[in-house]
Amino acid sequence: MAGIERMGKLLSLTEIVNRVGVWVGGLLMFFTSAMIAVEVVLRKVFAISMGGADEISSYVLAISCSWAFGFALLRKAHIRIDIFYAKMGQRLQSLLDLLSLLTFLVYQIPLVYFAWLVVKTSIIRNSAANTPLHTPLWIPQGLWFLGLVCFLLTTVVLLVSSVARLARGDLEGARALTGPNTIEDEIKEEGASLPEAKTPSDGGFR
Repeated sequence: MAGIERMGKLLSLTEIVNRVGVWVGGLLMFFTSAMIAVEVVLRKVFAISMGGADEISSYVLAISCSWAFGFALLRKAHIRIDIFYAKMGQRLQSLLDLLSLLTFLVYQIPLVYFAWLVVKTSIIRNSAANTPLHTPLWIPQGLWFLGLVCFLLTTVVLLVSSVARLARGDLEGARALTGPNTIEDEIKEEGASLPEAKTPSDGGFR
């Protein structure tokens, strides 16, 4: 039971870290959009430029994407083709769910490794952007790299948690963790995001 509780806490921590990363990335995207809008107005009206808007926006896009990958995995937002999956038994479905996570790892491990080489090279060479800002490249590259690491660790946590649930025969729990959303799950999720309708006694209708 202690192992199950620890795994549950680890999953909760993973959820929190990914959620914070997505919120920060979203705020950065909003800030970048506002900065680009101001840049366009300044160029059009006053023929001046703040400088660096395009450079900063490219950094923000890369960083926001890398930190969104893990959250998308937790929310099962990645595209899955489940035409044949839906017709299979629950055990085979669970095995395919594990295979999908392992396939993710096959891609993620070399990606994180080579991303680290990029960051390491920028640190060693003290590389800076060939732009007016002269941004030290290890800063945006490092934040981008950390997002990829978070994505990798999220996949590992989901994989270990799924294996643990399968080991104790909890097929439904493993499916809820790593399987695709069912129609019922999607209806429930959409319903939770809608404001509660008023009852006739409240002066409204359901």
